[in-house]
Amino acid sequence: MLPWILLIAGAAVAQGQGPPTVGASINSQGVTEIYGNKFGRPGYNDTYDYIIIGGGNAGATIAARLALDPANYSVAVIETGNFYELTDGNRTQVPGLNYVDTVLFPNGAGPTAVLFALETEPQPGYDDRQLNYYAGHTFGGSTASNAMAYHRATVGSFDQWANLSGDDFWSWENVYPAYKKSCTFHPPDYTKIDPSLNITWDPSAFDQDGGPLHVSYGNYQGPFGPSMDIAMEKAGLAPIGSFNSGNLMGYGTLTVTVDPRTATRSSSETSFLQAAAKGSEQFRIYPNTLARRITFDEDKKASGVEVRANFADVSVNYHLAARKEVIVSAGVLLMVSGIGPSATLQQHGIDVVVDSPGVGQNEEDQPTIPGLFKVNVTTYTQLMAGNADAMAAAVEEYLNHQAGQLSASGAGKALAFEKIPDEYRRDYSNSTLAGLASFPADWPEVEWAPYEAGFPPTGEVGPDDYYLSISGVMLAALARGNVTITSADMLDPPVVNPNWLGVEGDAEQAYAIVQRMREIASYASIVEQEILPGPNVTGKDATIRWLRDNMGYIFHGASTCRMGPDSDPENVVDSRARVKGVTGLRVVDASAFPSLPPGHPMSTVYMFAEKIAESILGGN
Repeated sequence: MLPWILLIAGAAVAQGQGPPTVGASINSQGVTEIYGNKFGRPGYNDTYDYIIIGGGNAGATIAARLALDPANYSVAVIETGNFYELTDGNRTQVPGLNYVDTVLFPNGAGPTAVLFALETEPQPGYDDRQLNYYAGHTFGGSTASNAMAYHRATVGSFDQWANLSGDDFWSWENVYPAYKKSCTFHPPDYTKIDPSLNITWDPSAFDQDGGPLHVSYGNYQGPFGPSMDIAMEKAGLAPIGSFNSGNLMGYGTLTVTVDPRTATRSSSETSFLQAAAKGSEQFRIYPNTLARRITFDEDKKASGVEVRANFADVSVNYHLAARKEVIVSAGVLLMVSGIGPSATLQQHGIDVVVDSPGVGQNEEDQPTIPGLFKVNVTTYTQLMAGNADAMAAAVEEYLNHQAGQLSASGAGKALAFEKIPDEYRRDYSNSTLAGLASFPADWPEVEWAPYEAGFPPTGEVGPDDYYLSISGVMLAALARGNVTITSADMLDPPVVNPNWLGVEGDAEQAYAIVQRMREIASYASIVEQEILPGPNVTGKDATIRWLRDNMGYIFHGASTCRMGPDSDPENVVDSRARVKGVTGLRVVDASAFPSLPPGHPMSTVYMFAEKIAESILGGN
């Protein structure tokens, strides 16, 4: 099924580019460095200043900032997964193969070495379908398997954050420097990207001495771009110079987390986690380790974590103690530790530490309207279909020139954001219009995401067939979902209920998005045929029925441990991510967002971790 992985690996070894030796080495100062020094010892109780639960997008970032501080704090990172470079071959490292875990899912509905597969409850808005909600299960978390889209949210969305949290710490002027701090920007390399594409960017959106994460345009932009740019312009969208300066309205070229020097994925593991491991003597990593429960002392201060290390033939339980704080960047751990709705906790025999009714509630997400079109330009379709000649050519270009289709994400040109035009919202109900009016003026309602990983649902692909996905992502969904537990054991999967299309207003938006999608596609000279929804899907009632049967999602759930003031009992953490009702415990990931900002949240998760680290190190 995946011959290209072996092909790439074989080519690398054949050229003498095998992986570095794992074990020990002597550095330039003559000091022996042992690889195992950075790993905690399973089965041994130990104590650290800070314990980070979850080594993903936020966890690796805040861990690195704390570990690299001049105060020389001891920091441990607990991760249920391992290093994706070890457990998933090179599939996750090669940017152009991201479609394996974003489109194809070769293991069917099941989990992979780097992804959990959590089954949702039947979704009434999706015709009672149960879908698999994937989440990162590796160091790097979802940054190790996503499509690498990097852009920032809007000025207005952070004015909203400041209002919702009651703290100007989250205003745009205060978060913008943290966005810049996390990454190093690479302008397009026009020796590898067609210079006629004329990619624009805002140099002031990045610092010259930025952080360890690499942000670029990859080393390839597909030929669909010029036609789709023209289509966006004909549809009335304006070009935008950058998606990283606080404005999203318009169309432009997406930046991605690809290191163009090696043409490999830049994740929170390759950037922040590795920086901490190399730069701190008191940094320890615990792979394949499940956090079972947070422990508290008699004063309700988080005192540590009960953990379980998993091996092939044995599981080891032990305790890690925290002198200062436990920072949660993973899962439903608060509930199994006694913080959540008291009725739920008591139902599962969990002692109530804090009755916090908002834990697991108020989940925001971005349901997705699939659009697929047959096109007359090259896309990734032949790679996805296993065309040996196409893959061999892509591998050769990638290994020898760090260029071509495998050196980029498959997205880039003609990414666009807008509010749905008036002609498509005439049938919106008053309640829908009122709900949308509550969003900031600069908050787009839909993202148009052209993506070269287009593949027909039949799986039948001719040798000259190419498809382009032009999905519409609903960015102002009005429905709210929830997450809860099924037992007191972290090994039992949670109940996931995103509530997609759970209110009629979201169905109205979805129908408008289909109409607008078809208009945009009609302006693109590369489009030959509509595959999804398909020309036979017409009329509002039939289209909404099709949407309920076929709409998808892009795994952007947030705000289930929402930040906000004490005046709302459903706010779980304060404006510095401290869990209310206890001390020494924070939640630092997208679940603590006051609201889910428009677009892809990865960059905002990096920023969020940077800001909370800034707050901690500043004395809060």
